Amino acid sequence: MTSLPLRRALPSQQRVSARGVSDFIEAVNAAGLELHSFMLYRDGAVVAEAFWAPYRAERLHVQHSVTKSWVSMAIGLLVDDGVLSLDAKVVDFFAADCPVTISANLAAMTVRDLLTMRTGHRQGISGGAWRGRSESWVKLFLDEPVEDPPGQHFIYSSASSFMLSAIVSVVSGQTAFELCNARIFQPMAMGAIEWDLAPGGFNTGGNGLSCSTEDLLKFGVLHLQQGNWEGQQLLSREWVAEATRGHVDDVWMGAFDGKRYQGRDSSDAGVTRREGYGYQWWMTLHGGYYASGVFGQQCIVLPRHNAVIAFTAGLPLGERRLHSLLWEHLLPALGVPTDGAADAELAALLARQRRPALSGASTSPRHAEFNGTFVVEANEDQVSEIRLVLGPDHCDFYLTDPRGTHCIRAGLANGIESQTSMTGHYLHHQYQPELTPVVAQARWTDDGVLSMTWQFVEMAFCDRVSCRIERGKLYVDRSVNVNAGPLQRPTLTGHPRPALQESL
Repeated sequence: MTSLPLRRALPSQQRVSARGVSDFIEAVNAAGLELHSFMLYRDGAVVAEAFWAPYRAERLHVQHSVTKSWVSMAIGLLVDDGVLSLDAKVVDFFAADCPVTISANLAAMTVRDLLTMRTGHRQGISGGAWRGRSESWVKLFLDEPVEDPPGQHFIYSSASSFMLSAIVSVVSGQTAFELCNARIFQPMAMGAIEWDLAPGGFNTGGNGLSCSTEDLLKFGVLHLQQGNWEGQQLLSREWVAEATRGHVDDVWMGAFDGKRYQGRDSSDAGVTRREGYGYQWWMTLHGGYYASGVFGQQCIVLPRHNAVIAFTAGLPLGERRLHSLLWEHLLPALGVPTDGAADAELAALLARQRRPALSGASTSPRHAEFNGTFVVEANEDQVSEIRLVLGPDHCDFYLTDPRGTHCIRAGLANGIESQTSMTGHYLHHQYQPELTPVVAQARWTDDGVLSMTWQFVEMAFCDRVSCRIERGKLYVDRSVNVNAGPLQRPTLTGHPRPALQESL
């Protein structure tokens, strides 16, 4: 697919204070918030963009629950076509998958209830709960108990968004991606967009979409422009207005255990209130609305300021400081008189953004000691073998488990990019691509530990791996920057394989 970029302009040309944008970027960095990309659009042009190397403009990035707002758009296309009613009953689309006894609450559930996350369930299902399961997700959803009448209480659930995707396929005969590709992505000249498939051939709906940050921004701009793109009304004004207004005011995010969201009544201190919810869009302060994905993927539309903000990140669950910094520094920078003197300084600041490099030495007296194959003791992750091959400027880390043997090459001077199949779903919110790009660095610490960072540059995740040898045994620890579950795996312990065995 041919990608055409949005128009660019200097901040001062669009009445944006470059100093305000600079203050925002510097505040984000000072707070230690891990942004991967940032783009700001106002009055018809992109006025600021930054990519924290090794992230780059052309890279795709997993959007997580931002995907929900995209599936809302697919529903909107069918509503615009007159082939889908929001009052249609969910069970009517999936008669073959319904339980033998259909409860009154399940029978009453509508497409609108799915859109507004008011399905009558008392627990919401995370994407990580079903990712990797091979049975019908439709049947899993319909078998969930619906304890309350639909249309009343908000409960956040990726399963509801998946059902919207499945309904799109049943009604249109296409996946949500195929429908949007023909009607939205191609007319807008978006670049490559990927969307995972669930059992049955349905797009995952609530998550699993990957795109560039510019295409995420374009998605927001389409809604800012009320569905119009260069004179074409791709999505009706009526749908955009209805989808992006608040339908649910009493919105609470309950406790989350990595698999399920609890309701408002859960006793956990993590229960938080949000500004409101539309049709798979969150409401926000200052008259805006936004698409939001876990770990900090967001597209924020601010109609009063004729602006859209898009960013990708690796932020911990519950991190709210980024929005605070947006309102403190970026919002006041929009629509203000400016002389343009700071435009060049902002451009220089944006161009030099990068993730921090790993500290340490590129050589060690223990270099040769780490070269070799280690048989790993029985462990939870079923790793059977680790092999380290150290060259003058890199380290190849091999790991063998039931999925096969996987390798990551880490640079001892600069990061090295490669494709890897390295198992990591237990640290990566259950995502496990067959192959994914990774930029890896390795350094030696003063006490002879080989430390590595594995930055998975199409995802939010960065793993930290530590290898140490004590009394002849290899100990490997692995952790991650963000996850919905545990951030650390159990230590792997390896014993050197005798040289004779390695040569056989």
